[in-house]
Amino acid sequence: MKNEVILVSARSSEFVEKLRLVLEQAFFNITDTCVSGNETLRKARIYQPDLLIVDYDLGDMTGFQVAEVVINSGMGSVILLANQMQKDYSEQYFENPYLICLRKPINKAVLLNSVEIALKSRKGLRSLEDEIERLKEDIGTRKSIERAKGIMMENLGLSEEDAYNRIRKKSMDSQMPMKSVAEIIIATLE
Repeated sequence: MKNEVILVSARSSEFVEKLRLVLEQAFFNITDTCVSGNETLRKARIYQPDLLIVDYDLGDMTGFQVAEVVINSGMGSVILLANQMQKDYSEQYFENPYLICLRKPINKAVLLNSVEIALKSRKGLRSLEDEIERLKEDIGTRKSIERAKGIMMENLGLSEEDAYNRIRKKSMDSQMPMKSVAEIIIATLE
């Protein structure tokens, strides 16, 4: 039913299978499972999961260390399953909107709600991040055009409107974005 990529990781293969069963009964598709930190990181790099559900105790490293790498690399969101002390530590030293810490023992309803929240939050945050990048690009374009207009006004004695119209016309004639035309003008006349 749901197409998200979800990885489940814990030191105990029995615990992994319990988690898988609970999630699959709720119609979540589990892409893969892992039983060590290194295996989890390797598979996270391969799958780029939407969500990693990871136990704090992985044997070769902690789930907290794995969570930091996965989140800081932009690979996905993480639900970290931890005891109270581990949960407190994780939340104190790594405050991030892509991390949800759940205290063990895990309540089925809380886990399923957390999975829903993590997946929806990730989509929303990714959308906002994409919008921020687009706005940064738009600002960069405007800055380049304004700078090119200023250079043309100073060097060629044009009005602001004439300088803008020349940039726009050159963009249309050459089928180049206005930002590219503005950057050429800056490089040529500056």
